[in-house]
Amino acid sequence: MLKRLLLVALLVAVGCSVASAQFSKAEQEFLRTPFKINVIGDALVGVRVDGMPNTYGLPSVSSLIKKNNSPVYQTDAWTLTSTFTELPGSASIYDLCSNGSPVQIWQDPATPDNIHIVIVHSPSGDPAPGFAARRSKYFFSSDRGLTWTFISDVPSIRSGFPTINGFGDGTALISNHSTDGGAPAAKGQAYKDAAAGLGSFTRLDAPPNDHVYIWPRVCATQNLTIANKFIMIGSINGQDTTRFNVCTNVNSTPGTWLGWTTFPSDQAETYSIARGSDGRIGIAYKNNDGTQPSDYADMWFIESTNAGTSFSAPLKIYDTKFGPGGDSLGPIRGLGIVYQGTSPKVVFECVKQTQEGSFFPGLPANIRFWSPTLSGVDPNKSIIIADTTSVGYHPYVGVNDVLSSLGRPNIGVSADGNVLFAAFMVPSDYVGGISDTTTFGDIWLNVSANNGTTWQGPKKINPVTPVKDWRYVSVSPSNDNAGSSYKLNMVCLKGNMPGSYVNGTGNGESLEPYVFIRSTITGVGISQVSTEVPAYFSLSQNYPNPFNPTTNIKFAVSKAGFVSLKVYDMLGKEVAVLVNNNMALGTYEYQFDASKLTSGIYFYTLKTNGFSETKKMMLIK
Repeated sequence: MLKRLLLVALLVAVGCSVASAQFSKAEQEFLRTPFKINVIGDALVGVRVDGMPNTYGLPSVSSLIKKNNSPVYQTDAWTLTSTFTELPGSASIYDLCSNGSPVQIWQDPATPDNIHIVIVHSPSGDPAPGFAARRSKYFFSSDRGLTWTFISDVPSIRSGFPTINGFGDGTALISNHSTDGGAPAAKGQAYKDAAAGLGSFTRLDAPPNDHVYIWPRVCATQNLTIANKFIMIGSINGQDTTRFNVCTNVNSTPGTWLGWTTFPSDQAETYSIARGSDGRIGIAYKNNDGTQPSDYADMWFIESTNAGTSFSAPLKIYDTKFGPGGDSLGPIRGLGIVYQGTSPKVVFECVKQTQEGSFFPGLPANIRFWSPTLSGVDPNKSIIIADTTSVGYHPYVGVNDVLSSLGRPNIGVSADGNVLFAAFMVPSDYVGGISDTTTFGDIWLNVSANNGTTWQGPKKINPVTPVKDWRYVSVSPSNDNAGSSYKLNMVCLKGNMPGSYVNGTGNGESLEPYVFIRSTITGVGISQVSTEVPAYFSLSQNYPNPFNPTTNIKFAVSKAGFVSLKVYDMLGKEVAVLVNNNMALGTYEYQFDASKLTSGIYFYTLKTNGFSETKKMMLIK
């Protein structure tokens, strides 16, 4: 007990040092109160370890929030514009989309006009805590999200926490847990559609005696012609054990399965799965078995090169450091994985916590990124791509769905493989609800144009006004683009009351509509190095030169307007569009990644406002 008290004191001292200058002693005492995670049914909630109400001891929520106006840095030159479309009939009082990072949207890479979404839904009046009318609703768009159609409930009985993926033939693969098929208790199940957007699903589930595995996630293999069709992951309620299974027949219920394989992990969606361009499949997961203190709350990665028949030995990709010399920031719930070609890319939230499993929702947190291709970085390391400095420090207050001051990240990649997108949740400077004690949420985005080695700097996606509760953003794994104009397809909740009704019914029912977000991102890879007005347009020689595979190109814009920066080969063929949009006055730098090009001489040309200049560079691999 003494050891634990000393550890908690150390955590608090480190965490609160960031906030001590701006918060009163009473507010600091509130922020250092640890929360534990409770499982209620199949939903997780954070509650204070002392059993007191979540805002007990806080003199004033309003004064705490007003002090949280930390500077927000959004000076990077990349641009973000978004459209927001509410899904018809999606408004739900069941507003806990996931116990981790939701997986609710899939754009078909082969047919990008087709976008599929699945959500968890309960109508108004569905009584808590059972939510007997809870369903998984499937929506489809054939025009890149311009219009949406509700297709069907999958299945037509109570189900929970749906996720979506897709097969090579363009059909949706949906997973959730239910008693569909007469199972004695809720179990993980999967459903394959007969055609894209048709809504005629075949139920696929593992043998009936395996009904205890819920919260499933699924990933289709590369081709329906190979023996293994898809992989399903699930975990046991109340146990830190996760299993995966491989389905080899999707033509009839219940399918054919290879059998469950166990690996140590936390329960309830602390795992994510994705497929690479060559068919390899990776699983990122949090290990929370607690058998070895050095392994508590760490992130791990395993990979299969035979469509899930077997996986590699686990690789630790993040080691949470407790005790002297450590910051005690480690993964707790949210994580996501995607492949950029054959390279896995993982994002996860790191929250201040104790080795016994409690966490601090009000203390600073960060989002981390890992990939084996991080240049000059040990494979067991990761980098911070957003923290409570870059987005502003906003302690999470009120109804706690195991959320903190920053979390629930998701990751996607552009169709051409050049850009990575990481979206996540951040508490805002506003509180609301009947008791005025829960923080509203915002959705933020960061991007990388060099395989994740560096990230541009985060920007807020949702509108500032009117104030809404934006939560649980899900990102399509693949996203279409047209040249250097990149699209990002997402879905999230937009609430009138902050906090979930599921875990905090005292705030009253709030019909939360699901919103499809389609963002346009331009100027990725550009950093504004000076806002001073240049005397004239200029294009500098790239450095280093020769280079392999990245180089920096600096240019000056003396008059706002349309700017084009393109790369050509020796034959004059355009091989890369670096900039192709309107830009403000200033001096900029673009980090060009030529890893997809062959060795040789290339030319880059800047055109803007009647100015044109070309320079030569050499790529040597």
